[in-house]
Amino acid sequence: VGRLRLTGADARDLLNRLSTNYIDPVGIPGSVVPTVLTSDRGRIVDLVHLAHCGDHQLLLTSPGRQDGVIAFLDKYTIMEDLEVADITPDTAMLTLTGPAAGAIGQQAAIPAGVTAIALPDDDGGDSDDDDGGRASTRHFIAADAGAADALAAALRRAGAVPIGAAAAETLRIIRRQPAYGAELGDAYNPLEAGLIGAIDFHKGCYIGQEVIARLDTYQKVQKRLVALRFDGVSTGISAVTGARLVDGAGAPVGIVTSAAIGTEPDAAGAGAPAIVGLGYVRTAAAQVGARLRLQLSADADHGDADADAGAATAQITHRPLLFGGEKPARNA
Repeated sequence: VGRLRLTGADARDLLNRLSTNYIDPVGIPGSVVPTVLTSDRGRIVDLVHLAHCGDHQLLLTSPGRQDGVIAFLDKYTIMEDLEVADITPDTAMLTLTGPAAGAIGQQAAIPAGVTAIALPDDDGGDSDDDDGGRASTRHFIAADAGAADALAAALRRAGAVPIGAAAAETLRIIRRQPAYGAELGDAYNPLEAGLIGAIDFHKGCYIGQEVIARLDTYQKVQKRLVALRFDGVSTGISAVTGARLVDGAGAPVGIVTSAAIGTEPDAAGAGAPAIVGLGYVRTAAAQVGARLRLQLSADADHGDADADAGAATAQITHRPLLFGGEKPARNA
């Protein structure tokens, strides 16, 4: 996760005028606001979180996106009092997640001087059903790079279990959380990506606001982020990511952007191994419960993709809304 330190009297006000969500120009120390930076075409520059740290703001970007975000801020900073410093190389960030995260964080006695940011782990909940059983709180803990090992050891002693990058990616997909480079980027707008809960439709203009407002008002969103469960796949997940989704008539209606071997509840409510993933499907076809045929990639790393032709299917299980649905007006 990229980490930018923002200082200057206009930091919060400028972010409010540049991004989709409402950011109180004053704000309360400790508050965290998710917001989306968009281009003048309404496309996603990055999904970021702005944390009020008292004498400065900590802006969390997607991994490797700090330079792109800095360039975006520089482009639109004219007379504002704002200084941006990339502190990613000099700091470390640990993510503590799961139902016991809060208790473990307290037991570990995180020392003073360490920035701990608590975010709801919204697990990609949606408006189609209330599947909040996996929800918890995600704690981002930032510290000087030299303190990271001692901090991680304290968390382990308190009961935290370290996981690797592959397990973290699987967890992301199971929780239906879009990531930059897969489900987020210049190819998509925030409405397509299920980020409507990070958009304030009641505030003033921001970069890309007119495009996003028109898409919402006239219901012109062409595709939707969906969560998928796959059946009949024998070639493994390497063939699934990037595969096209086609309808019963064979017409292409979407694409798979991420896949992992996770668990899905079976009829008895127990976890059953399954290949799950995320993808984009044309709005007209993006109905929960719909089953589409999987047109597997012909250049899969192993196995014969053609062997699955006609047998591999994808069922839409959710339409994720990472931050919930549209927020009401602030004075409501």
